[in-house]
Amino acid sequence: MNKGNSTTAGWIIIALILCQFVPLNRINPPSTTPSAIPADVRSVLAAHCYRCHSNETKWPVSAYIAPLSWIVVREVHKARNAMNLSNYRDSPPAVRSAVAKAIRKISESGNLSRHAGIPGFPQIRITGQERRTLLEWASDKQL
Repeated sequence: MNKGNSTTAGWIIIALILCQFVPLNRINPPSTTPSAIPADVRSVLAAHCYRCHSNETKWPVSAYIAPLSWIVVREVHKARNAMNLSNYRDSPPAVRSAVAKAIRKISESGNLSRHAGIPGFPQIRITGQERRTLLEWASDKQL
């Protein structure tokens, strides 16, 4: 390796090290129990949706290694802004209806692997029974 390449590599390594010190908001705000959601539906949501759509995120290792962490944190915050199940109980009826509609639409689509593409989080693999549980609940909320 010539001197120019080693200097460039050195600067890249220094930049990657410095990236680790960029502060990110990986704090989970206090969460209220979504008691307005039946236990069977809540268990499906907790197993597949809470990791991104709640204040109960269990941050993967990828959320602590920059620059990948920037993507992970941004995507989780976008998911929470789109639908935060931690706030469901205290949400107005229009928001609850929108959440149910979103859950129904995603459950009907059958392609949850594209939906949850955040690095470090496992792909969503929902069973037929879990899908039916969500669809029944979401359909009841649409009435």
